[in-house]
Amino acid sequence: MTQDTLWGRPEQQTLMAASSGEQTMANLRVLMILLIALVPSYKLITGTDLTPALSVSFIGLALALMWRAFLRRRQYVPAMAFASVTFDISLITLGLWLDYQSRDTGLALVNNKGTFALYFLAITSTALRYDRRLSLFGGGLAIASYSLLFAVALEHPAIANPEPEWIDRYGNLFLPDQVSRLLLLLMATMLAWTLVNRACNLERNALKDPLTGLYNRAFLQQHLMLTSERAKRNGQPLAVVMLDLDFFKRVNDRYGHGVGDRVLAAFSQRLNAGLRAGDLLARYGGEEFCLVLSQTSLEEAKTVLAKLHERIQAEPFDVGAEHPISLTFSAGVCVLQGQDDTPQALLERADHWLLHAKRAGRDRTGFAPMSGRPAPGLSGL
Repeated sequence: MTQDTLWGRPEQQTLMAASSGEQTMANLRVLMILLIALVPSYKLITGTDLTPALSVSFIGLALALMWRAFLRRRQYVPAMAFASVTFDISLITLGLWLDYQSRDTGLALVNNKGTFALYFLAITSTALRYDRRLSLFGGGLAIASYSLLFAVALEHPAIANPEPEWIDRYGNLFLPDQVSRLLLLLMATMLAWTLVNRACNLERNALKDPLTGLYNRAFLQQHLMLTSERAKRNGQPLAVVMLDLDFFKRVNDRYGHGVGDRVLAAFSQRLNAGLRAGDLLARYGGEEFCLVLSQTSLEEAKTVLAKLHERIQAEPFDVGAEHPISLTFSAGVCVLQGQDDTPQALLERADHWLLHAKRAGRDRTGFAPMSGRPAPGLSGL
């Protein structure tokens, strides 16, 4: 499921942006709480208007610093963003509740304009994570929290006739104003959702190949960098494969480039449909593709490629040419070798073994033995 649905899981490239966005939000959260804490700090220094609500800023700052440190040591998953948004909304709600407890007036719950405005910051900041689910969740949580506070305020015995000092401080309770506030929270949610939707569409267009629908070379490089770093950190295997359609130029020369384009699209779809969850297929250029196989050893990669060879050759491709077109591909595979291995080195080694497979007769896979000795390997003969 992708971002094309209302509550769809973000695509892979969006999750990468979300990870960076959560780190950015962690830094911004610390800065914003420091700014918010200026007023409570002044009140503490001057000894004026001291209430338990003042402690919320300092507690929030301590937790924000802890969360920032936690993110630096953990791999990002979407649940982290949901947890941090829940923290933001809950912190604001707690501030309003403590203010209410110390003032003993329902007006403190629903007419505290300064604290209420923080809901808007929390909702709009969800757009930094590039996840429309998060915008809906954050907005819904804020609306539900404020609605609950409003219901509690209405139950306060003195809400209809508050003391003059509280009217001077907060103003009178006016039902249309409260409805307007809920509508403003809803509009903030819609704005955040729209911003995320727009950003995801732009990023999808920038990182997807328009002909095949696969990820393009730019995204491949980002993905391979992050995947190789994770594999090194966790001590996991990683395989990289370069694939090339055999004699594709003959298809273009005989049937024309229109048919050639349809062949590339159909080949990509069939190949992609045969991959495992977590594998990534990208168009590298022309009729050349790259496959990144996470947590995959050389032997496992050879098994995956053998199945892909069978899948491609199982049935000719009917793309509207004079007759169905049979295809084969050559591949080169290599695996991550140590902490000093780089994404560029992986691509170069995979390309080297692809050329070796093509020179050996095509329709096969070339690979190096794990020992790193120059003795070549071939499969698919």
